[in-house]
Amino acid sequence: MAKRSRTSRPTPTGPVKPRSGRGRPGIVHTSLYLPEAVHEALRVTAFEERSKIHDIILEGLELALRKRGYPSISDLKAKHERKGR
Repeated sequence: MAKRSRTSRPTPTGPVKPRSGRGRPGIVHTSLYLPEAVHEALRVTAFEERSKIHDIILEGLELALRKRGYPSISDLKAKHERKGR
């Protein structure tokens, strides 16, 4: 197998299409590798707030995207849904 250069970056190839018959339309599954202490802090916070780690991570993603000039997650989803029609 050929080795990839450390300087090469993946390039966008277009919209990600969900696998047929699996998953939810418009949703992409991804994984995070977190330090144990961060995961524990998220777990405790989610428990105390009676929420899910997923919701806290989405809250952080919202802040990170807005900081970079993107609209809200709900606005991005609505724009994507209109585009797909």
